[in-house]
Amino acid sequence: MCIVTHLFYFLFGTICYHQNFDRSLRTSAKFQRSQIRREINDSLLALVCGSFLTAPILVAQLQGYSNVYRFGSASWWYELAQYPLFVLFSDTCMYWLHRVFHAPVLFRMMHSKHHRYVIPTPFSAYAFHPLEAWIMSLPIYTFGFIWPMSDVAQLVVFCSSNIWTFLLHDNRDQFHTVHHKNINYNFGQFLHLWDYLGGTYRDAETFLNPSRRQSKR
Repeated sequence: MCIVTHLFYFLFGTICYHQNFDRSLRTSAKFQRSQIRREINDSLLALVCGSFLTAPILVAQLQGYSNVYRFGSASWWYELAQYPLFVLFSDTCMYWLHRVFHAPVLFRMMHSKHHRYVIPTPFSAYAFHPLEAWIMSLPIYTFGFIWPMSDVAQLVVFCSSNIWTFLLHDNRDQFHTVHHKNINYNFGQFLHLWDYLGGTYRDAETFLNPSRRQSKR
């Protein structure tokens, strides 16, 4: 599992870096010296620790303690419905977990490790404190213990959630880039729902481009 996650990390991190990241940003004063090397080191440490911590969950699943079932044994409508259910479940968990990690004590102890990258690259996708990174990954694994989920759906949401994490950190003018510029806004993962409800949503286009923000006044 550890080898697979490392290969996944380097494959999609490299693709997103070369396809999406504006490398001229590396000349910015906010882009740290040797930043990419530190992002990779932090991410690999989190992945190694996460693999060991997740192993008991996967063993429990293989032993039949979860609600994960073989694809095709449920009705076709549920095979489709479990995806939006997962997105809503995961986004709810991620928003509130993210808010919790912004509490002063936890931010200093853990989450500040990730926010030291003001101009993140895709290689910072897993550059968290190892324990925090594992906790933030739990929605992917716990969903199948709460609701029925096919083995194919679990693989799909695992891959798509991780690819989405790379895309969130490629530093385009997008939702999560706002969060790295100002830690008080845009905590969500897939949706903007909880940020709207919690008053923490900021539009990326206007927030990251002050001239556009002024023209809309």
